[in-house]
Amino acid sequence: MKMKFTRYSITAFILGMCCLGIAEAQESSTPETPPMEKHNNVKKAAEWKQFTYTCEGGAKLGVYLRNQMAKVRYGDQTYFMKQVMSADGERYSDGKVVWWGKGNGGFLQEDTPDGNGKMIVKDCKLDKPLNTQEVTGTVTYLQRIALPPNAVIQVQLADVSRADAPANIIAEQTINLGQRQVPVPFSLTVDPAKIDSKHTYSVSAKVTVGVELRFISDQSYPVLTNGKPSHVDVVVKQAAAPGGN
Repeated sequence: MKMKFTRYSITAFILGMCCLGIAEAQESSTPETPPMEKHNNVKKAAEWKQFTYTCEGGAKLGVYLRNQMAKVRYGDQTYFMKQVMSADGERYSDGKVVWWGKGNGGFLQEDTPDGNGKMIVKDCKLDKPLNTQEVTGTVTYLQRIALPPNAVIQVQLADVSRADAPANIIAEQTINLGQRQVPVPFSLTVDPAKIDSKHTYSVSAKVTVGVELRFISDQSYPVLTNGKPSHVDVVVKQAAAPGGN
């Protein structure tokens, strides 16, 4: 049987084919929706920074810092502390015990209003010092005199840039002589942030027995800046006897 195509059927057929072509063109030009990216919204737990100290008598002390919080472990005790105001170093307290860190050292003591609480452990030194430098050397004298065991040697590093102002002490070390005799080695730990390359720094030393001054350095021993070394051998001179000329 022959199909008859009228003018209207041909027009409808042509319109249908045109609409189908437009629809296919739109479908092919529509970009694919990218897959949703997976996001991990779980916050990473803040890590504690760990510092290990060796204190007097070889006792070990651990300090863990995070933001303004501190965990201090000493012996079988763990203290949870918050950072408090301090004019020097970093001070943490739980209201009963205070940890006071200064540079590469620190101490743990009872927290009292007058700051003179019972010392729990002192002379703590970092096992792995922070970014610091050292000034080293020896202290000696030329006289053939032995010092008693209770003699104390004090070594200081000072900024002596201004002649019209007192020296600014940068670092110091106190050495109990005991059974040793001169030359006695010393080591001063220095915070590089306190050193100005344009300034002048010098090491001085003195030896006391009780309240009596026995020896003292009487000349400058420059170090660190202006091409000066970080190691010096300090020769102290015998102090004048009380009432002497």
